[in-house]
Amino acid sequence: MVRMAVDKDLLESVEIGGRLTKVNMLQFADDTLFLCKASAHSVFVIKAILICFELASGLKVNFQKSSVGGIGCNNLLLQRFATVLNCATMKTPFKYLGMPVGGNHRRSKFWEEVVERVRRRLGRWKGKFISMAGRLCLIKSVLSALPLFYMSLYKMPVTVAKEIVRLQRNFLWGWGSEGRRIVWASWDKVYAPKEQGGLGMIDIRCFNIALLGKWIWRLGSEKQGL
Repeated sequence: MVRMAVDKDLLESVEIGGRLTKVNMLQFADDTLFLCKASAHSVFVIKAILICFELASGLKVNFQKSSVGGIGCNNLLLQRFATVLNCATMKTPFKYLGMPVGGNHRRSKFWEEVVERVRRRLGRWKGKFISMAGRLCLIKSVLSALPLFYMSLYKMPVTVAKEIVRLQRNFLWGWGSEGRRIVWASWDKVYAPKEQGGLGMIDIRCFNIALLGKWIWRLGSEKQGL
């Protein structure tokens, strides 16, 4: 139905990127995101599309869980759109599929949630009562996997990477209420592979760059295939 509306010039898509790729809808499972020009006409078309979807499928759209937002739109205009769609308004940045949209990933504030999750997982009591092998296993299996979703799309600022490394270091050496304990090896040695006498822990900064490079390479390969 969206394709028909676009073909009949009823819904104007948003152009993104250097090639001005037209995007009008993103879908994942039962979650749908409409993208269009901010106009009353576009809102009425989206409303009609949703009503047609309900009639054709027999399903109901939960407008109570839906919201409308805009970039460069004033609050009065957004409120008018929300009245037509019978939903709430939202502001940027917002979350879509667990990822923040509209924020600046170059700022530390963008990564506050990731750092806080790491801090909660590495409570001081865990560092106090878990053995060295247990702490190392927890860092590898849990800590290093926490921000991967973010790092596969955004480059982590140096300050955020240093804060996560600081949490890793403090937890590994068992810092607790008694204060700082003995550091048994340099952090470079901790990152070194086991074959070279290290502990084989992942360098989160290098891993971030590797993930971004793999994503860019995959995207470039798909474009060449097209």
